[in-house]
Amino acid sequence: HQPKHQYCLDFSSTMTGHPTRSLSIRGLLLPLIVASASAATTLVDSSGSLTKSLLPSPTGGDGIVALLSSPGTPGNLFSSSTTVTVENNIISAPGASLEESSGILGRGVASAAAGSIAGAVVLTGVTLADVEVGLDGTRHGRTLAELFASVLRMEKKEGVKTLMIAVQSDSADDVSLDTEDIEEVVEEIFDSVAAAVGVDDELSDYFSIQSTFVSTSEDVAKVMSEAQSAAKSSSLPKSVPTAFSDMYKRVTSASDDADPTPVAEAILACNDAYSRASRTSRAKIASWKHRISRNLLVPKFGARSSALLTRTLDLFDRDTMAAAGFPLAGGEAV
Repeated sequence: HQPKHQYCLDFSSTMTGHPTRSLSIRGLLLPLIVASASAATTLVDSSGSLTKSLLPSPTGGDGIVALLSSPGTPGNLFSSSTTVTVENNIISAPGASLEESSGILGRGVASAAAGSIAGAVVLTGVTLADVEVGLDGTRHGRTLAELFASVLRMEKKEGVKTLMIAVQSDSADDVSLDTEDIEEVVEEIFDSVAAAVGVDDELSDYFSIQSTFVSTSEDVAKVMSEAQSAAKSSSLPKSVPTAFSDMYKRVTSASDDADPTPVAEAILACNDAYSRASRTSRAKIASWKHRISRNLLVPKFGARSSALLTRTLDLFDRDTMAAAGFPLAGGEAV
Protein backbone atom coordinates (compact mmCIF):
# COMPACT_ATOMS: atom_id res chain seq x y z
CA HIS A 1 0.00 0.00 0.00
CA GLN A 2 1.42 3.40 -1.03
CA PRO A 3 0.86 6.29 1.40
CA LYS A 4 -0.91 9.40 0.17
CA HIS A 5 0.91 12.61 -0.79
CA GLN A 6 4.12 10.69 -1.47
CA TYR A 7 4.92 10.47 2.23
CA CYS A 8 7.77 7.95 2.68
CA LEU A 9 6.98 5.63 5.57
CA ASP A 10 9.94 3.41 6.43
CA PHE A 11 9.57 0.48 8.79
CA SER A 12 12.93 -0.84 9.97
CA SER A 13 14.23 -2.88 12.85
CA THR A 14 16.28 -1.33 15.59
CA MET A 15 19.03 -2.96 17.55
CA THR A 16 16.43 -4.20 20.05
CA GLY A 17 14.30 -5.72 17.34
CA HIS A 18 11.40 -3.27 17.76
CA PRO A 19 10.08 -1.62 14.54
CA THR A 20 10.68 2.09 14.18
CA ARG A 21 8.69 4.27 11.80
CA SER A 22 10.52 7.19 10.21
CA LEU A 23 9.19 9.93 7.97
CA SER A 24 11.37 11.11 5.16
CA ILE A 25 11.60 14.91 5.29
CA ARG A 26 12.23 14.92 1.57
CA GLY A 27 9.02 13.03 1.01
CA LEU A 28 7.11 15.58 3.06
CA LEU A 29 8.59 18.62 1.35
CA LEU A 30 8.65 17.44 -2.26
CA PRO A 31 4.90 17.89 -2.95
CA LEU A 32 5.06 21.39 -1.45
CA ILE A 33 8.09 22.34 -3.51
CA VAL A 34 6.49 21.11 -6.75
CA ALA A 35 3.21 22.91 -6.01
CA SER A 36 5.07 26.13 -5.23
CA ALA A 37 7.14 25.96 -8.42
CA SER A 38 4.13 25.46 -10.66
CA ALA A 39 1.80 28.01 -9.06
CA ALA A 40 0.93 31.01 -11.20
CA THR A 41 1.85 34.46 -9.88
CA THR A 42 -0.76 37.21 -10.18
CA LEU A 43 0.68 40.50 -11.45
CA VAL A 44 -2.58 42.43 -11.95
CA ASP A 45 -5.91 41.68 -10.27
CA SER A 46 -9.33 41.78 -11.94
CA SER A 47 -9.82 45.45 -11.04
CA GLY A 48 -6.71 46.40 -13.01
CA SER A 49 -4.54 47.09 -9.95
CA LEU A 50 -0.94 45.95 -9.81
CA THR A 51 -0.09 43.47 -7.07
CA LYS A 52 3.19 43.52 -5.17
CA SER A 53 4.44 40.43 -7.01
CA LEU A 54 7.55 40.69 -9.15
CA LEU A 55 8.14 39.06 -12.51
CA PRO A 56 10.28 35.91 -12.09
CA SER A 57 13.52 35.95 -14.08
CA PRO A 58 13.74 33.24 -16.77
CA THR A 59 16.57 30.74 -16.40
CA GLY A 60 18.42 28.44 -18.77
CA GLY A 61 18.33 30.87 -21.67
CA ASP A 62 14.52 30.95 -21.81
CA GLY A 63 12.61 34.03 -22.93
CA ILE A 64 9.28 35.58 -22.01
CA VAL A 65 6.09 34.79 -23.95
CA ALA A 66 2.99 37.00 -23.83
CA LEU A 67 -0.25 35.05 -24.19
CA LEU A 68 -3.02 37.49 -25.09
CA SER A 69 -6.36 35.89 -24.36
CA SER A 70 -9.85 36.75 -25.55
CA PRO A 71 -12.48 36.21 -22.83
CA GLY A 72 -15.21 36.94 -25.39
CA THR A 73 -14.48 33.92 -27.58
CA PRO A 74 -16.72 30.92 -26.80
CA GLY A 75 -14.83 27.67 -26.34
CA ASN A 76 -11.42 29.31 -26.52
CA LEU A 77 -8.81 26.55 -26.70
CA PHE A 78 -6.27 28.72 -24.92
CA SER A 79 -6.61 29.68 -21.28
CA SER A 80 -8.29 33.01 -20.60
CA SER A 81 -8.50 35.07 -17.45
CA THR A 82 -9.69 38.40 -16.11
CA THR A 83 -6.35 38.88 -14.33
CA VAL A 84 -2.71 39.01 -15.42
CA THR A 85 -0.64 36.03 -14.31
CA VAL A 86 2.80 34.62 -15.06
CA GLU A 87 3.73 30.95 -15.00
CA ASN A 88 6.70 29.18 -16.57
CA ASN A 89 7.83 32.44 -18.24
CA ILE A 90 4.41 32.90 -19.90
CA ILE A 91 2.52 36.10 -19.08
CA SER A 92 -1.21 35.58 -19.61
CA ALA A 93 -3.14 38.81 -20.06
CA PRO A 94 -6.73 39.55 -21.13
CA GLY A 95 -7.19 41.22 -24.48
CA ALA A 96 -9.29 44.28 -25.22
CA SER A 97 -13.07 44.50 -25.30
CA LEU A 98 -15.31 46.74 -27.38
CA GLU A 99 -17.43 47.59 -24.35
CA GLU A 100 -16.69 50.97 -22.83
CA SER A 101 -17.75 49.76 -19.37
CA SER A 102 -15.30 46.85 -19.32
CA GLY A 103 -12.79 48.68 -17.09
CA ILE A 104 -9.13 49.46 -17.58
CA LEU A 105 -8.21 45.90 -18.59
CA GLY A 106 -10.89 46.07 -21.28
CA ARG A 107 -8.74 48.62 -23.09
CA GLY A 108 -6.09 45.96 -23.64
CA VAL A 109 -3.46 47.77 -21.56
CA ALA A 110 -2.34 44.57 -19.80
CA SER A 111 -1.85 42.81 -23.13
CA ALA A 112 0.06 45.82 -24.40
CA ALA A 113 2.38 45.82 -21.39
CA ALA A 114 2.97 42.07 -21.56
CA GLY A 115 3.59 42.13 -25.31
CA SER A 116 5.98 45.06 -25.03
CA ILE A 117 8.43 43.23 -22.75
CA ALA A 118 7.99 39.70 -24.14
CA GLY A 119 10.22 38.06 -26.70
CA ALA A 120 7.24 36.51 -28.50
CA VAL A 121 3.52 37.29 -28.52
CA VAL A 122 0.60 34.91 -29.11
CA LEU A 123 -2.80 36.44 -29.92
CA THR A 124 -5.57 33.93 -29.19
CA GLY A 125 -9.35 33.77 -29.49
CA VAL A 126 -9.41 34.89 -33.12
CA THR A 127 -12.26 33.23 -35.01
CA LEU A 128 -12.89 32.71 -38.71
CA ALA A 129 -15.59 35.37 -38.47
CA ASP A 130 -13.00 37.83 -37.14
CA VAL A 131 -10.77 37.08 -40.12
CA GLU A 132 -13.65 37.42 -42.58
CA VAL A 133 -14.80 40.83 -41.34
CA GLY A 134 -11.23 42.05 -40.80
CA LEU A 135 -9.33 42.11 -37.51
CA ASP A 136 -9.16 45.90 -37.61
CA GLY A 137 -12.86 46.13 -36.76
CA THR A 138 -12.82 43.61 -33.90
CA ARG A 139 -11.72 43.48 -30.27
CA HIS A 140 -8.51 41.85 -31.50
CA GLY A 141 -7.82 44.96 -33.56
CA ARG A 142 -8.08 47.02 -30.40
CA THR A 143 -5.72 44.65 -28.58
CA LEU A 144 -3.16 44.93 -31.37
CA ALA A 145 -3.59 48.69 -31.55
CA GLU A 146 -2.76 49.07 -27.85
CA LEU A 147 0.26 46.80 -28.26
CA PHE A 148 1.55 48.71 -31.27
CA ALA A 149 1.02 52.06 -29.55
CA SER A 150 2.99 50.80 -26.56
CA VAL A 151 6.04 49.66 -28.52
CA LEU A 152 5.98 52.80 -30.66
CA ARG A 153 5.93 55.06 -27.60
CA MET A 154 9.06 53.32 -26.28
CA GLU A 155 10.98 55.24 -28.98
CA LYS A 156 13.52 52.44 -29.35
CA LYS A 157 13.53 49.19 -31.25
CA GLU A 158 14.27 46.10 -29.16
CA GLY A 159 14.65 43.84 -32.20
CA VAL A 160 12.04 42.01 -34.27
CA LYS A 161 9.65 39.88 -32.20
CA THR A 162 7.43 37.04 -33.34
CA LEU A 163 3.69 37.82 -33.28
CA MET A 164 1.68 34.64 -33.70
CA ILE A 165 -2.04 34.91 -34.49
CA ALA A 166 -3.88 31.71 -33.58
CA VAL A 167 -7.12 31.43 -35.55
CA GLN A 168 -9.53 29.04 -33.89
CA SER A 169 -11.50 26.72 -36.15
CA ASP A 170 -13.41 23.47 -36.12
CA SER A 171 -11.28 20.59 -37.32
CA ALA A 172 -14.10 19.79 -39.77
CA ASP A 173 -13.90 23.20 -41.44
CA ASP A 174 -12.71 22.83 -45.01
CA VAL A 175 -11.18 26.27 -45.36
CA SER A 176 -7.72 27.68 -45.92
CA LEU A 177 -6.13 30.53 -44.04
CA ASP A 178 -5.11 33.55 -46.09
CA THR A 179 -2.01 34.49 -44.10
CA GLU A 180 -1.10 37.32 -46.46
CA ASP A 181 -4.49 38.95 -45.99
CA ILE A 182 -4.17 38.72 -42.20
CA GLU A 183 -0.70 40.25 -42.31
CA GLU A 184 -1.97 43.04 -44.55
CA VAL A 185 -4.77 43.90 -42.10
CA VAL A 186 -2.37 43.81 -39.15
CA GLU A 187 -0.05 46.13 -41.06
CA GLU A 188 -2.93 48.54 -41.65
CA ILE A 189 -3.65 48.60 -37.93
CA PHE A 190 0.01 49.32 -37.22
CA ASP A 191 0.11 52.12 -39.80
CA SER A 192 -3.03 53.71 -38.33
CA VAL A 193 -1.52 53.69 -34.85
CA ALA A 194 1.84 54.95 -36.10
CA ALA A 195 0.11 57.89 -37.76
CA ALA A 196 -1.78 58.67 -34.54
CA VAL A 197 1.39 58.48 -32.44
CA GLY A 198 3.28 60.54 -35.00
CA VAL A 199 6.02 58.17 -36.16
CA ASP A 200 6.96 56.77 -39.56
CA ASP A 201 8.08 53.25 -38.57
CA GLU A 202 7.22 50.00 -40.32
CA LEU A 203 5.60 46.92 -38.78
CA SER A 204 8.53 44.79 -39.94
CA ASP A 205 10.82 46.85 -37.70
CA TYR A 206 9.07 45.44 -34.65
CA PHE A 207 7.18 42.23 -35.44
CA SER A 208 7.32 39.19 -37.67
CA ILE A 209 3.72 38.07 -38.25
CA GLN A 210 2.76 34.39 -38.29
CA SER A 211 -0.80 33.06 -38.42
CA THR A 212 -2.03 29.51 -38.04
CA PHE A 213 -5.16 27.45 -37.43
CA VAL A 214 -5.74 25.83 -34.03
CA SER A 215 -8.46 23.25 -33.50
CA THR A 216 -7.03 20.82 -30.95
CA SER A 217 -5.00 20.86 -27.75
CA GLU A 218 -2.08 19.50 -29.77
CA ASP A 219 -2.24 22.57 -32.01
CA VAL A 220 -2.18 24.79 -28.93
CA ALA A 221 0.88 22.99 -27.55
CA LYS A 222 2.66 23.37 -30.89
CA VAL A 223 1.94 27.11 -31.05
CA MET A 224 3.21 27.64 -27.50
CA SER A 225 6.33 25.57 -28.19
CA GLU A 226 7.14 27.65 -31.27
CA ALA A 227 6.53 30.87 -29.32
CA GLN A 228 8.86 29.77 -26.53
CA SER A 229 11.56 28.89 -29.05
CA ALA A 230 11.17 32.30 -30.72
CA ALA A 231 11.34 34.08 -27.35
CA LYS A 232 14.74 32.55 -26.62
CA SER A 233 16.30 34.50 -29.48
CA SER A 234 15.05 37.84 -28.11
CA SER A 235 16.84 39.78 -25.42
CA LEU A 236 15.31 40.05 -21.96
CA PRO A 237 14.35 43.42 -20.41
CA LYS A 238 17.15 45.09 -18.46
CA SER A 239 15.36 44.76 -15.11
CA VAL A 240 13.18 41.66 -15.39
CA PRO A 241 11.53 41.71 -11.91
CA THR A 242 10.02 45.17 -12.40
CA ALA A 243 9.81 45.15 -16.21
CA PHE A 244 6.09 44.37 -16.38
CA SER A 245 4.98 46.70 -13.59
CA ASP A 246 7.01 49.58 -15.04
CA MET A 247 5.58 49.02 -18.51
CA TYR A 248 2.04 48.60 -17.18
CA LYS A 249 2.24 51.94 -15.38
CA ARG A 250 3.56 53.55 -18.53
CA VAL A 251 0.81 52.12 -20.74
CA THR A 252 -2.04 52.98 -18.35
CA SER A 253 -0.86 56.57 -18.01
CA ALA A 254 -0.42 57.11 -21.77
CA SER A 255 -2.94 59.04 -23.83
CA ASP A 256 -5.70 56.97 -25.43
CA ASP A 257 -4.60 57.43 -29.04
CA ALA A 258 -4.31 53.78 -30.05
CA ASP A 259 -7.72 52.93 -31.48
CA PRO A 260 -7.67 52.91 -35.29
CA THR A 261 -10.84 54.16 -36.96
CA PRO A 262 -12.42 50.70 -37.61
CA VAL A 263 -12.12 49.79 -33.93
CA ALA A 264 -13.65 53.08 -32.88
CA GLU A 265 -16.49 52.46 -35.33
CA ALA A 266 -17.05 48.98 -33.89
CA ILE A 267 -17.28 50.42 -30.37
CA LEU A 268 -19.86 52.94 -31.54
CA ALA A 269 -21.79 50.17 -33.29
CA CYS A 270 -21.99 48.19 -30.04
CA ASN A 271 -23.20 51.25 -28.16
CA ASP A 272 -25.84 51.96 -30.81
CA ALA A 273 -27.00 48.35 -30.70
CA TYR A 274 -27.43 48.59 -26.94
CA SER A 275 -29.48 51.77 -27.30
CA ARG A 276 -31.75 50.20 -29.92
CA ALA A 277 -32.30 47.06 -27.88
CA SER A 278 -33.01 49.14 -24.79
CA ARG A 279 -35.60 51.28 -26.59
CA THR A 280 -37.31 48.17 -27.93
CA SER A 281 -37.93 46.74 -24.46
CA ARG A 282 -38.52 50.01 -22.59
CA ALA A 283 -42.11 50.55 -23.78
CA LYS A 284 -43.21 47.04 -22.80
CA ILE A 285 -41.56 47.28 -19.38
CA ALA A 286 -43.22 50.66 -18.80
CA SER A 287 -46.67 49.20 -19.49
CA TRP A 288 -46.02 46.41 -16.99
CA LYS A 289 -44.90 48.90 -14.35
CA HIS A 290 -48.07 50.91 -14.92
CA ARG A 291 -50.27 47.87 -14.27
CA ILE A 292 -48.32 46.97 -11.15
CA SER A 293 -48.66 50.52 -9.81
CA ARG A 294 -52.45 50.03 -9.98
CA ASN A 295 -52.15 46.71 -8.10
CA LEU A 296 -53.02 44.74 -11.24
CA LEU A 297 -51.42 41.50 -12.31
CA VAL A 298 -49.53 41.19 -15.58
CA PRO A 299 -51.13 38.27 -17.46
CA LYS A 300 -48.65 35.52 -18.38
CA PHE A 301 -45.80 37.63 -17.04
CA GLY A 302 -43.28 34.77 -16.97
CA ALA A 303 -43.74 33.77 -20.59
CA ARG A 304 -43.95 37.37 -21.81
CA SER A 305 -40.87 38.52 -19.91
CA SER A 306 -38.87 35.53 -21.16
CA ALA A 307 -39.95 36.22 -24.73
CA LEU A 308 -39.00 39.90 -24.38
CA LEU A 309 -35.58 39.01 -22.98
CA THR A 310 -34.92 36.52 -25.78
CA ARG A 311 -36.03 38.97 -28.47
CA THR A 312 -33.94 41.80 -27.03
CA LEU A 313 -30.80 39.68 -26.76
CA ASP A 314 -31.28 38.34 -30.28
CA LEU A 315 -31.56 41.88 -31.59
CA PHE A 316 -28.39 42.93 -29.81
CA ASP A 317 -26.50 39.82 -30.94
CA ARG A 318 -27.58 40.33 -34.54
CA ASP A 319 -26.21 43.88 -34.54
CA THR A 320 -22.93 43.02 -32.81
CA MET A 321 -22.00 39.49 -33.90
CA ALA A 322 -19.40 40.56 -36.44
CA ALA A 323 -17.65 42.90 -34.01
CA ALA A 324 -17.74 40.25 -31.28
CA GLY A 325 -16.27 37.57 -33.56
CA PHE A 326 -18.89 34.88 -33.02
CA PRO A 327 -19.00 31.97 -35.49
CA LEU A 328 -21.19 32.36 -38.57
CA ALA A 329 -21.09 36.13 -38.16
CA GLY A 330 -19.12 36.81 -41.30
CA GLY A 331 -22.18 37.75 -43.35
CA GLU A 332 -23.68 40.01 -40.71
CA ALA A 333 -23.17 43.74 -40.72
CA VAL A 334 -21.71 45.39 -37.66
